Amino acid sequence: MYHSTRTLWSRWILLAALWVCYGVAAGQPEETLLGTWQGELVVNPSTRVTVQFIVRRDAPDKYSAVLNAPMDANLQNIPVTTFSAAGGKVVFVVNEVGGRYEGTLKEHKITGQWQQNGTSFDLPLMPYVKPRIPPAMATHLSGPWHGVLSVPMTDMKVPLVINFKVDPGAASGVTATIDSPSQGLTGIAAEDVSLQDGELIVTSLQAKMGMSGKIEGDEITGRWIQGGSAPLTLTKGQYVAQGLDVAKPVRQELKGDWYGELSSGVGIAFRFKEEPDGKLSVFYDRPYEGRRGMRLDRVSVTGNKISLGAGAIGMTFDGTLAPDAISGKLVNNGQSRDITLKHGEYVPQTLRVAPNLAGRLLGKWSGKTANNTEMILSFQRDERGDLIAMQDIPSRQMFAIPVTGLDFDGQSIKLTVRGIAAEFTGKLANNQLSGDWMMPSLRLPLRLSRIDP
Repeated sequence: MYHSTRTLWSRWILLAALWVCYGVAAGQPEETLLGTWQGELVVNPSTRVTVQFIVRRDAPDKYSAVLNAPMDANLQNIPVTTFSAAGGKVVFVVNEVGGRYEGTLKEHKITGQWQQNGTSFDLPLMPYVKPRIPPAMATHLSGPWHGVLSVPMTDMKVPLVINFKVDPGAASGVTATIDSPSQGLTGIAAEDVSLQDGELIVTSLQAKMGMSGKIEGDEITGRWIQGGSAPLTLTKGQYVAQGLDVAKPVRQELKGDWYGELSSGVGIAFRFKEEPDGKLSVFYDRPYEGRRGMRLDRVSVTGNKISLGAGAIGMTFDGTLAPDAISGKLVNNGQSRDITLKHGEYVPQTLRVAPNLAGRLLGKWSGKTANNTEMILSFQRDERGDLIAMQDIPSRQMFAIPVTGLDFDGQSIKLTVRGIAAEFTGKLANNQLSGDWMMPSLRLPLRLSRIDP
């Protein structure tokens, strides 16, 4: 979505959110800490931060714990290094942030202090059970709510949608997903939805973002939290993207797909669609990175000069329009590249492998890396019978990333995914692909099991 300055609380706790909870060997005293302990840390008279320590049992003699700040999507699942509860004295040590909590447990309450950077803060903790959202409010929330986020210190306007769903199986009775239509992002899971003291909190832990606000009729007024925070008001109802006003001759000239490749061999596409109301919708795709459907908010054609822009992702294109080609300069992510696009759709790259071996790979394969990132590989034949392969990384909102290289001898396998500079090397045995997933400065063991032969 967007990134900006850290919150005041993050200046006190310098966080690098991790997705692994470290286990702590423990005896019976730790049993008394099982569950969620919540309190309010008073940083100064005007700044209060809700803090949680969550303790879990991983095995009969092993426990783990994490530190959370529920109302800040950036401060989630910070591993507690060690903890104890001997003789009524409770200690949580959080090396990741250089912090330590010490307190006394008495009558189901812990009275103590959080210590960090030579400073101590009072932090009483009580057992916490997430309250269920009242059925009438859950029903009122159900469905999409949309608004436009003005990103601080930029001119960017980013439409956002939160989709709520009544779910009796969820802790609060409500689940949610988040969409950013102009960025081509949909269905981002919000693992935590709660209503506390009239404050609705929606948090996506993995994406490190969320919203906190008050429900006032058909509006939710509050702040979007992601790196920093910014005001955001959501209105109940379906989000409807607006097309662009472009003269009919230009619409006719542009409509359809245009595809081209950068000097690196990575392709991009612009898709121009004429809507029933006569307006033009334009989408920007980066298929080699698994990104599609990013909506443009500017199209200008003067003579044979064309200018395109997508403010929500910081992309511009300026070039020359010819009957069969668009040539110009693409600026994205601070990089400027020359490119020529021609009328036509993106076609996935075919892979060379012996026909008698291709059948052993056909289907869908799924697994998780050591840091719990789900990876999905899909092998299929195209209309001509050639083998193609795609990779999905759902937690990163990256789908149908083309596999650009394949070496397979029936046992050893090597895959190349050029668009994200990734490789997988391993072996096929017993309907499993086992090996290492590698990207620059990263190597993770990965085992993929066939789930859809």
